[in-house]
Amino acid sequence: MKFSLSLLLLAAATFAADPAKPTAKAAAKPAASKAAPNPEQLAAAARVQAMQEMVNAARRFPAATPEAKAFFDQLRAQRTAAADPEARAALDQALAMDPAVAVRLPLSEAPVKAVELPAGTTSETKLAELERQLDLGQSPRALSAAELVPLAAGEDFAAAHRAARLLRRVDPAAAAPVLWQRLAKLTSREQVQLTEDELLRLPVKFAGTGAPAAPSGSSAAKAAFLRVSAVRASVALSKEALLPLLKSTTANELNEAAWEAVPRVFARTDRPALEAAAKDLLEAAAKAREAKTEPGRLYPKAKAALDALR
Repeated sequence: MKFSLSLLLLAAATFAADPAKPTAKAAAKPAASKAAPNPEQLAAAARVQAMQEMVNAARRFPAATPEAKAFFDQLRAQRTAAADPEARAALDQALAMDPAVAVRLPLSEAPVKAVELPAGTTSETKLAELERQLDLGQSPRALSAAELVPLAAGEDFAAAHRAARLLRRVDPAAAAPVLWQRLAKLTSREQVQLTEDELLRLPVKFAGTGAPAAPSGSSAAKAAFLRVSAVRASVALSKEALLPLLKSTTANELNEAAWEAVPRVFARTDRPALEAAAKDLLEAAAKAREAKTEPGRLYPKAKAALDALR
């Protein structure tokens, strides 16, 4: 395969020096709304096209073959003779695809020089320093677990949540009781969701450490407790605490979470007690079927929970 970038560049330069004259037919056409490219723009476009064709030709050699060696040797000779910086750069890009040459990283192989940052002086800077140490896989030195516990119990939710999140990464056993206590005090659904996520990120064996015996706090907090207990066996949940929540026919976050926790707490032998607690819900669903209408939103969850009993 013969290929010469120099010839293509020379053709582009010749085109720029002596552009073709428009024919009489073309001159007779009305002027276009968009201005025609000038000779410099046409020469630049031809130059770019020639470089792209050279790079495309270099991509055709995935393995080292005699044909590839001849092609890249020709490019090296052109690179040595080229005086135009733009042509040399395009040739370098094509030569980098030579399969016979080992790939070289543009980065230096010297080890990265680590610069120690100044130690934090406030709780916010210490939390940032601790998070940076954990992200880099270093041992936590900025704050200890004992220092994080009071910070996680602070009034400002953003700072306290950050401290609780870092405490979970440093000492999950110490973080679990703090997270459960915070969950019971929260009323904002957004804040409850963030705390619930941290509880679910705890190691399974620590998830129940410090958990209350029954759902407590706001409706959102109770629902979060039930969702966590539904997937974490280490969180204790009694039948007596869950059964009253199954008597409602209203579909809301709390009642739906209660039915999601049923398969974990109850067994198949408890089905009569569950059906008695959900009597109103089941009767309303039966009436909806007779009227050929859709049952309430809570009924599918209750039916799925009853069918999942083992």
